[in-house]
Amino acid sequence: MNNKGQIVVEYILLVFVILVVLISITNMILSQTEENTIITAAHTGIQNGVDKNGYAMYYNDTYNKYQESYQALLMPTTIDIVKIDSYIDGKNMEIQVTLHTSRSLTSQEKYILGSRINYYLRKSITDTFNKTNESNTYYDPAYSNNYIITTRNVRWI
Repeated sequence: MNNKGQIVVEYILLVFVILVVLISITNMILSQTEENTIITAAHTGIQNGVDKNGYAMYYNDTYNKYQESYQALLMPTTIDIVKIDSYIDGKNMEIQVTLHTSRSLTSQEKYILGSRINYYLRKSITDTFNKTNESNTYYDPAYSNNYIITTRNVRWI
């Protein structure tokens, strides 16, 4: 008989195909899990930054600077998170935050608020992945296990 080894070869081929599919799916799931963790940590950081801005809580030197030049920032400001977008290019990820406030602020004041919120976003990601030793004082860029994360300027609507 010519086909004595055919069933064994077919089983080996089937097992090989199943293993390749499982490895591919596992890799995809792990990558997606990390991306979801990054966005969740980013949202937590954004909310932390929004809350601190909402209460107008500042360090003394920042408070003194704002008292001289940006008094509007010393008043509590309600800020709503509208959207968080992520853009992935290989191992680089950029995060774009869209926020809304009904308060009338200058573009410089919005930039200051946005920078502070981005700081807390990056800090939260760095803390989540326990990568504080790899980043600088401003957590720019932030690091996860597989991505280098930067932030774009906050978009205000």
